Amino acid sequence: MKKDYALLFALVALCCIFCSAQTRNPGLDVSRTNIWRFGFASIPGGANDVPGLDFSSGSPVVINSGSQSLLSGATTISDGTGQLQLYGGYQSMYDRTDNLLSNAGVVGDSGWIGISPCNIAIPMPNSPNIIYYFSAQVTLKYTVVDMNLNNGKGQAILRNVELEQYPVESKLAAVHHCNGSDVWIVGHRWQTNTFYAYLLTDTGIANIRVVSSVGPVYNTTGGWQGGKLKFSPNGNKLVFCAFGDEPNTVPYLFDFDKSTGIISNPIALQPDEGAGGACFSPDCSKLYISTGEGYILQYDLNAGNTAAIVASRKQVFYVFNSISTTQLGLDGKIYVLPAGNPHRKYLTVINYPNLLDTLCNVQLNAIYLNGGQGTGRHLMNTIESYFYTGSSAYPCYGDTVTNVSAINGKGDIALSVYPNPFSDYTFIEVRGIDVREKIEYQLCDIAGRVCDAQITESDWWDGKRLIFHRARLPSGIYLLTLKTLNQSRTIKLSVL
Repeated sequence: MKKDYALLFALVALCCIFCSAQTRNPGLDVSRTNIWRFGFASIPGGANDVPGLDFSSGSPVVINSGSQSLLSGATTISDGTGQLQLYGGYQSMYDRTDNLLSNAGVVGDSGWIGISPCNIAIPMPNSPNIIYYFSAQVTLKYTVVDMNLNNGKGQAILRNVELEQYPVESKLAAVHHCNGSDVWIVGHRWQTNTFYAYLLTDTGIANIRVVSSVGPVYNTTGGWQGGKLKFSPNGNKLVFCAFGDEPNTVPYLFDFDKSTGIISNPIALQPDEGAGGACFSPDCSKLYISTGEGYILQYDLNAGNTAAIVASRKQVFYVFNSISTTQLGLDGKIYVLPAGNPHRKYLTVINYPNLLDTLCNVQLNAIYLNGGQGTGRHLMNTIESYFYTGSSAYPCYGDTVTNVSAINGKGDIALSVYPNPFSDYTFIEVRGIDVREKIEYQLCDIAGRVCDAQITESDWWDGKRLIFHRARLPSGIYLLTLKTLNQSRTIKLSVL
């Protein structure tokens, strides 16, 4: 048998194929983040200078209007041309004319005063004028808006449908499925280590609920409601940060599987003084944590192993008792909304967030809000994969794929692998076998040492489809052998 494997390994041949499963690049829809609404007027209820941003020119221009103040939970969605569709905040939604959205009523949990919600507006895949508006306060609910109604200003057609019962935290994040079209909505249950994930498809909320019990349990008396969930633009990472009763809290970094919705591999970062916000750099190499004590902290996600990432923490900025929440913009900069005066009348900007340490260039009070003010709690919650600019994380929308390895043997098994090389996961399609047939796997590194293989398996139209997860494998060349009752194949995988 060893000689057989040696021959198989020696016969590995490389070829190129095109991805057979076309998926969409979510970054094509970044214009949906064009308009931001947040904060409140200089004289609450008495001035028409509630702030917002317009990125139509590629750089932010401050816009002020008589729009309703968004003290917390701010989310905004624009259409495919960058024109404002709707926005919302604490228990209310507003149309593009700054009036309460028709038939929406009270959004979320009307009886809970004082607990700030987290909201996010998500267009229905393939139906861009149908908006699902999610609100996490003490339960998770959604309202459906048809933007074709009410002279194009939108009207709620389904209100406050409950997905998660009490108690949920006021944290929500969204990112595209690996097909680039469907959208995962992820939240967290209070005083547990339970994440929940729902998938919005072109037929509505899919009949699945993915639960990941991973990470810490914080048993506070309500303070754990504060903080953020945030995805990286490529959807591979999720950060969970909080502030609450305890003097120090620990942000956690997780892996996210865009195909299954599973959250795994928690990494405890360094304790901080109440993390109010989090944001990834556009190239997903840096993580920024902002705190209510005035710090902006940077982690280098390319530093190496887990210990190296944790140790890479750098304090890149400090302003006394002021910094709070953050949000990536379509121009590749990160915008910071301070909580304390006088800085709340401005936006602070991280100009070069892909760069290490202070080279990222944090600019205090970079953008004057023309009299309006930020609250420090929420800036703009949106689908983070709108800011995706690469090609490796959403590999199935037409990129040429190289370095696919296969070995011909008995029978007519056909294999295709894409992408290869890969950094996080790759798809392996196995054709020419009965879907009921069992497959056994053996993974070896280039030295012949057996390694753990993390593989998700599902039935394919004429065989099986496998998702090979990189998990904790170091970079390098690996040989994966697939064995059925009568056949075996070995493919070479290159992990970046």
